[in-house]
Amino acid sequence: MSSFESEIKKAGEKATALFSKIDFSMMKYLWLANPLSGARKDSIPRFLRNIELLKNFSDNELRILAKFMHSRKFSEGEVVFRQGEMGIGLYFIYSGSVEMKYAESSIESEQKNFLMLEEFNYFGELALLQENTPRTASAIAHNQCDLVGIFKPDLDHLILHQPVIAAKLIQSISIAIADRLYYFTQEATKVYKKLKTLEAKNDSK
Repeated sequence: MSSFESEIKKAGEKATALFSKIDFSMMKYLWLANPLSGARKDSIPRFLRNIELLKNFSDNELRILAKFMHSRKFSEGEVVFRQGEMGIGLYFIYSGSVEMKYAESSIESEQKNFLMLEEFNYFGELALLQENTPRTASAIAHNQCDLVGIFKPDLDHLILHQPVIAAKLIQSISIAIADRLYYFTQEATKVYKKLKTLEAKNDSK
């Protein structure tokens, strides 16, 4: 069963083949998903106000950012993306929950192979900063859920038309990733010290 991200990649490849004379970056932007519309568009900025990642954005900046986002409903068990696939977007959980499944245990999952994310959580942010970044986990809808996403072509479009807001988004994501890296480094240091202590005890016997 294919994932949501793999399907929209296929759609983009087909569109590019049909319209090879059109600028590829614009084509990517067009085929990703339907933009937010109607009452839904009005509700997204209020939702974004509750996202920790976007705490430094003004209400007006959130309204502008919402215009570059897409919304989609996922049914229970539907795959957003699979581990190892090339990432293309950042997702915010508008409602429901998403299960992140890892092939192997990690510090973040606390020796488990999954992590449950609830409303107002986000995932997939690294895909906005790097090209062709493989997903480190699979994202699967734990129940029926609504996701709001912004994809790499959306960010490129945002950089062109709203550079200040794009810069704030990139900065916020970068800080979040740096904080996570610092946490992993601290945990790795603790593990290393424990191992050295055990080695010292074994050597003294």
